[in-house]
Amino acid sequence: MAQGEDMWGANVTFIEDDIIISSAHILGFEPNKKQTLSCGPEAAKKRNTDWSQHKGNMYVVDGKNYPNKKIIIAKVLDISARSTGEPPGYDILVAHVDRNCNRCNKDITIIPIPIANNLPAINTKALHIAVPGDSAMNKGRFFDNHLLNGRIWGGKNNACSRQTLKHDGKLNPPMLFDTSGSPVIFKECGKYVLHGLHGNGMDYDGHMYEFLQLIQTQKKWIQSEIYRWTGRTEMIDSCSSNGKRSFMPSSDFDVPQNDCVKETFQDHPANFPTCRLTPQNNAVAMPW
Repeated sequence: MAQGEDMWGANVTFIEDDIIISSAHILGFEPNKKQTLSCGPEAAKKRNTDWSQHKGNMYVVDGKNYPNKKIIIAKVLDISARSTGEPPGYDILVAHVDRNCNRCNKDITIIPIPIANNLPAINTKALHIAVPGDSAMNKGRFFDNHLLNGRIWGGKNNACSRQTLKHDGKLNPPMLFDTSGSPVIFKECGKYVLHGLHGNGMDYDGHMYEFLQLIQTQKKWIQSEIYRWTGRTEMIDSCSSNGKRSFMPSSDFDVPQNDCVKETFQDHPANFPTCRLTPQNNAVAMPW
């Protein structure tokens, strides 16, 4: 997503032909700014955010050769965000975009990546796709192998919203900065699906620990926004025979869906609840 005169930006992923997803903090929804806390459409009306300053000039550009080439492929029309504070708080942004805008290059093909239905087993192999913002290391879009071997955890009401990845340079690549919002994907029903988003982490004992923002428990909310923007009652799906599935409120979900409250779970990270939806006997613990 690129904005302003310099078209500086952050990572986003197409989950539908006209819907993108990323971390909320890429547009200035910061955990330490109470006035930017949000649970949905209200995000578009928040002041002191990048959206409030650049909403008339915000685009999606092709990441293949960014920042050397800034090929516009969509214009951002509206946003919605779940931004509720430091992990395990939410840090998710979804946006409605126009692929047919006047400045848009319509020759570039977009193949959306559906959101995963289930949480993967511990030690599932995954792929991280990113366009670094750091000019010293930026060579356009790249791919990195990940191993989803860390504990899945969260807060009181969203225990399955985060997964820890230890960037040790062995099982997972060395620490990497300036890739907020970039997707981690794995295969479900033989197709790539979105598992989580890079962007929240900490340094400890010489290593970076990424706290992936997971998306599987957010499909009810995301579907509601797609319906509000487009009237569609279905989303693309990896396991459906026709490639589509409804995630409207009356539909069945593979995992329980989380609501949103603007209150961060206040406790020592060692006490954050562990997700019970998938066995975690072999998971790497958090560094405390």
